[in-house]
Amino acid sequence: MDSVIEFVPRVVYYTSFSEGATPRSTSDVLYFSIDRQLLYTNFYLDFGPLNLGHTFLFSQVLNDELSRVKPLGKKLVFYSSTDGKRKANAICILACWGILYNHMTAADAIAPFQKMLHTLPPFHDATPTMCVFKLTVLDCLCGLEKALRHRFLDTATFCVDEYQHYEQVENGDLNWLSPKFIAFAGPHDVYRHTAEGYISLTPEHYVPYFKSKHVTLVIRLNESLYDESRFKAAGIDHLDLYYPDGANPPNDILDRFLAACEATPGAVAVHCKAGLGRTGTCIGAYLMKHFHFTAKECIGWLRLCRAGSVIGPQQQFMEAIEARMWSYKTVAHETESTSRHKVLAPTVLHESSPAKAKSMALSMVKASTPVTANIIVPGRSAIKQTMTLPTRVVPGSTSPLHLPPSSPNKATALKATLRLNLSFQSSKTSSSPTLSPTKPSEATVAPLLESPKTQGDNLRELKHTWSKSPNHKSPTHAAVSRSFGDDHE
Repeated sequence: MDSVIEFVPRVVYYTSFSEGATPRSTSDVLYFSIDRQLLYTNFYLDFGPLNLGHTFLFSQVLNDELSRVKPLGKKLVFYSSTDGKRKANAICILACWGILYNHMTAADAIAPFQKMLHTLPPFHDATPTMCVFKLTVLDCLCGLEKALRHRFLDTATFCVDEYQHYEQVENGDLNWLSPKFIAFAGPHDVYRHTAEGYISLTPEHYVPYFKSKHVTLVIRLNESLYDESRFKAAGIDHLDLYYPDGANPPNDILDRFLAACEATPGAVAVHCKAGLGRTGTCIGAYLMKHFHFTAKECIGWLRLCRAGSVIGPQQQFMEAIEARMWSYKTVAHETESTSRHKVLAPTVLHESSPAKAKSMALSMVKASTPVTANIIVPGRSAIKQTMTLPTRVVPGSTSPLHLPPSSPNKATALKATLRLNLSFQSSKTSSSPTLSPTKPSEATVAPLLESPKTQGDNLRELKHTWSKSPNHKSPTHAAVSRSFGDDHE
């Protein structure tokens, strides 16, 4: 057993025991661990950090237990095994709770553990080879602190069930990384679901969700595997910015990415093949530019949101462009007060030339001819904005179905900027809907692609394989609560 560390004075403590040891709670001390309840599912040599779903689930259970035992004068001792990776994840998730619910800064949250930080391994990227980039627990905490400061998420409205629902491959394999961005795995032309567990969704699977969240632009960073007009038909702009899998974005590609995201009025959905490497790198550049994340803070935050984000040399690339991103100026800086459906004024990079802007505009597949509609922006009076009349292609039909323009619901004023789907139904009342517009049995199954496998293919296949594993199940509140044992007094 390591020494006991006081995290919250006289209330919450941390320690570690040898693997398999289970300390028994007493009338004064309650021991609990999540080593068997909240597990990181790795791609290769990566082992953490535990994601936001895990973090909020842990926090909810810890808060519930604190409200129960604190009046009794009991102490809570959170413990992990002495394995370095287990300790890193345990300390990280406990410190995240401190930031989210105990008004701590990242520095405050890590301070009690200073003497043992040298024993914690840095987090590894999603590769099978040695990682020379050192991402620490503190980097992740600083990323969370900065995201919270800029109101990327709200502890009062974050929904664990929805986070877990949409991260599943059959439900979209998507995560919100900021109020502006969704990262998701790339769609395909045709739906398929193989016996091995591989699932490919189509643009039509995503359109209803994207429209409900005011996504106005989809950016594709990989080669074309679907017809972009299928997003265009739904009133969503589309931009192709291809560069090779596993590579860093060329300057012109990155500048066009930033300019397009700043110009579109709504949210941006970005994908490559797996929605991890290229996707995380480009979105990360935007966050560094607009919110002055350091590269390590940014990568730490992205991996809390979407495990495996930013891979290999992309980590060093983000460090290399950090100063350049901070030096950029924007006409209308996006502030932390941006709500999830706030219409932003178009902005242009100060160094972009008219020729570059024109080139970017020409390469973007625009949606259908705009019509004028009144959009109510939460917290503002009615304003005139340009809005496209969305269309959706009905499966089995050659003609698009026109849908009436929708205005943001009042509930979108909530600061839960990790985007709760308001049509989502909790598993407590009914089963969660998937993104599929048709039942899988009614969808056409496509053959496997015959192209050479890349890093993105491998990562995506690994993630899809998890869905078939009986051990890969989303943790529940009840399961984590059981980590406190049955010997409460």
